[in-house]
Amino acid sequence: MRFPPRRHALTSFLESRYRRAPLLRVAAAVLVVAGTLPSAVLAQDASSLPAAITKQLPKGMQVLAGQKAGDLDGDGKTDYLVILAQAREGDYRKTDRPAPARPMLVFLGQADGGYRLQGRNDEVVFRADQGGQCDPISDNDEPFATKGRYFTVQNGVSCGSHWTDYITFRYDAKQRDFVFSSRISESWRLNDKPKGDALVSEGRQVERGDPKDPITFANYKIMP
Repeated sequence: MRFPPRRHALTSFLESRYRRAPLLRVAAAVLVVAGTLPSAVLAQDASSLPAAITKQLPKGMQVLAGQKAGDLDGDGKTDYLVILAQAREGDYRKTDRPAPARPMLVFLGQADGGYRLQGRNDEVVFRADQGGQCDPISDNDEPFATKGRYFTVQNGVSCGSHWTDYITFRYDAKQRDFVFSSRISESWRLNDKPKGDALVSEGRQVERGDPKDPITFANYKIMP
């Protein structure tokens, strides 16, 4: 199954939540300016992370989004999801090179109060230049969704073009790791008719993980 360069979602029990068309937003609201990340976003997200996590983050990178994820692995400890970006990732606009990758890290809470890095993936979070006029993450109100043993990376934009691309992973006790669950990609266009919703669906594509051949979070790659 071929997917456009867009975003994905949770499993069937959350799919209905995301079938509504995204709201229109002002394109220039929180764009990356002057080659740097939005300082307000960085300050808020970085300060919300435990010190035991921040000291494990790669040097030279900054926090684009960080969030408590509940108890993803069922051990009674709070876990965290983190998205990183280059300190001056917007510098790509001054060159012919594509925007740099945005690593996503999953940290699991430990009995001693620390946090262990469970996995890293450099593909599931869309890059700054994959959203057209808007950024698929920094212009997105909710980059993550979590429920029980599931978490979803929510790439998407609602300016110029309107699309969502949600990728979901679940914790597998046998694997002792997170495995790919689903990818759901949807897009909408402006309604050119005087009646009806402002946005009209252009389609929806779904990819499901194979229980017989699980793909771990660290090994998942976006289909070309």
